[in-house]
Amino acid sequence: MTKAKKGCLIIHGLTGTPANLLPITDALKAKGYLVKAPLLAGHGVDLKTLSVTTWQDWYGSLVRAHDELSREVDQIFFVGLSMGALLGLKLAEDGANNIKAMALLGLPLKLWPLFDCLIIPLVRYTPLRFSIRSTPKNFEKSVLDPKGREIYRQNSLCRMPAPAAFQIQDLAKIVERDLNKMNQPLLLLHGHHDHLVDPKGMLTLKKKVASKQVEIVMLEHSGHVLPLDYDRDIVVQKIINFFDSHANDSQTL
Repeated sequence: MTKAKKGCLIIHGLTGTPANLLPITDALKAKGYLVKAPLLAGHGVDLKTLSVTTWQDWYGSLVRAHDELSREVDQIFFVGLSMGALLGLKLAEDGANNIKAMALLGLPLKLWPLFDCLIIPLVRYTPLRFSIRSTPKNFEKSVLDPKGREIYRQNSLCRMPAPAAFQIQDLAKIVERDLNKMNQPLLLLHGHHDHLVDPKGMLTLKKKVASKQVEIVMLEHSGHVLPLDYDRDIVVQKIINFFDSHANDSQTL
């Protein structure tokens, strides 16, 4: 049986769903990519369901999707938004050598110090953890474009479970520890107005990975959820161009 030439894994962020990356999904499908965009464990239901899942559960969803796509295509590309970007790095570090190139959007390797060093530790390691179980999300800062913001509201939870935020911190530390195992070409896209993620994390990644190509693109008119914000057309085109430049035109039978 002849396999499809190119496939792409598209992984959403924490509290979100695959619908938040539809502009990228649709564009890649139009370019002939076989796309698999799974709903990660614990997502798409309610706050309580997500609160009792771990990064290992989310990662398990990605591994299963990768295994399925590997049976259908010869070349795999990867797009991850926020938490999805972290999970993709973990997959590559664990030896997914059939991933040709990766586009990582809003990679939360490091959060802004207010979150990373104050708010999250204060809740996680003090009695506040018994009273603060979730916090409201700032939709206005997450997506600056009102139309994209409404899509984001409709396709994600309105609050962030505190245990899930702790899981992100744990996953980021594990991923950063093994960055030297990474050798895939990387496209890093980051919103200039991202209120959650410190862009210095991209410099840390670039310094530690073994990848020969790490391209960093700052989007001047966007917040954290890049596929739905003002610069989404630029984001889509950057990803397509990057993947096409690394696609192998040969086809395995």
